[in-house]
Amino acid sequence: MNILVSGASGFVGQALCAFLQKAGHSVTKIDRHSPFTSLRSDIPYDCLVSLAGRAHVMQETATNVYQAYADININYTLKMAQLAKDLGIKRFIFLSSVKVNGESTETPFTPEDKPAPLDAYGKSKLEAEIALKGFCAGNGIEWVIIRPPLIYGPGVKANFKSLITLCKKTVPLPFATIYNKRSLISLENLNDFITLCCHHPHAANQIFLISDDHDVSTMTLIRTIKKSLGLRPLLLPFPPLLMKWMFSLVGRHSLSDRLLGNLQVNTAKAKQMLGWQPVISFDEGIKRTVADYVD
Repeated sequence: MNILVSGASGFVGQALCAFLQKAGHSVTKIDRHSPFTSLRSDIPYDCLVSLAGRAHVMQETATNVYQAYADININYTLKMAQLAKDLGIKRFIFLSSVKVNGESTETPFTPEDKPAPLDAYGKSKLEAEIALKGFCAGNGIEWVIIRPPLIYGPGVKANFKSLITLCKKTVPLPFATIYNKRSLISLENLNDFITLCCHHPHAANQIFLISDDHDVSTMTLIRTIKKSLGLRPLLLPFPPLLMKWMFSLVGRHSLSDRLLGNLQVNTAKAKQMLGWQPVISFDEGIKRTVADYVD
């Protein structure tokens, strides 16, 4: 297949392009700085995978935070949809986020749940989904929306990288009694699913939630990272309620939610409708991620 990938220079984009090429597909990379006029109109592109987006900014400086997200996550996505129309592309795959569903779960999210985004990022992704579906419906383009949870893999940045750095230290960590459940997805599993969605007929006009299908607690995540580093876990018991109170004192509510709360997704639709299964295990995904940071 001939596949266009927007956001090709990003964390997911670089890995996806390599994955697609290894699978024998022809890949054309585009980003916000690429002149669309350089794209060859004589190539029959089969699919456009839209990865470009504004993710969470650790130290936000934008005056209008929502607009900063909307400019990329909505407006640029629609620009990509227009490009797909102009090139006669029949399928558009949009990488959204589980944050469209919400920030926490009592039972795992499903694609059929009513969206409930809480922050500017999640709201902009939902608006992008709505606008994209409308555009595609009016222009004969099949759409596929994928809402992944936290994505990890070689080259991961932000909080996951910080957690690996913390795990490399031989100091006790207060997570021995944290039994929350979080869904994660490795780059390898995500890219395999995106590749499947490029051609599977039943993926058309569907929303999918995917993960490694192996939900873990913060305690288990740290133990697995430590094991991959060849280190003892050194975990100490600490009351979760007291930890939440301490996080609130320093204004780190979102970090508290990520470390102590539940956020799970139900992957049944992807498995039943497309016959998809994760290609690597959670343990192997962590092993490959950590190997990228071993000095």
